[in-house]
Amino acid sequence: MRILGFILLLAALVQNAAAECVATTDEIEQMAARMVRLTGPGDQHVELEAHVADTGRERAAGFQHVCPEIAETVSILFLFTYPSIPRFHMNNVYMPLDIAFIGHDGVIHSIQTMQPYVVGAVKKKLWSPPVPAVAALETRAGLFKELGISANQWSLSLLR
Repeated sequence: MRILGFILLLAALVQNAAAECVATTDEIEQMAARMVRLTGPGDQHVELEAHVADTGRERAAGFQHVCPEIAETVSILFLFTYPSIPRFHMNNVYMPLDIAFIGHDGVIHSIQTMQPYVVGAVKKKLWSPPVPAVAALETRAGLFKELGISANQWSLSLLR
């Protein structure tokens, strides 16, 4: 009976969190929308629009507090000041996201699927690249797989 009560409480917390989501945030509104090109083997390429998070405030905000359906059409490109190993969390994020970490050579070195933080979890999961990155592209979960984009085979460039 205690387990059922815990599950119902957890479901209510998740539902309340999603109910408090917003269609956009000031930080997302301030991000410039730019086209990015993902280039793969045999000159395959895909172009996506991404909101560019290039300030500390924009990078810190990311998709926090944004409703899940927004990530269906919005991607965020995080640009870092210098090559680093950033740590991404999923606090206040209501949907799973894919993140591709891009090295100084433009190559996607890692693609990871991040899961939302579960309220009450003992340890908060963090996602980081295996090597220093100059950028990271967040999209809805599963998009890279649907497009056939894989790590170490594809690169990213920012279009004008």
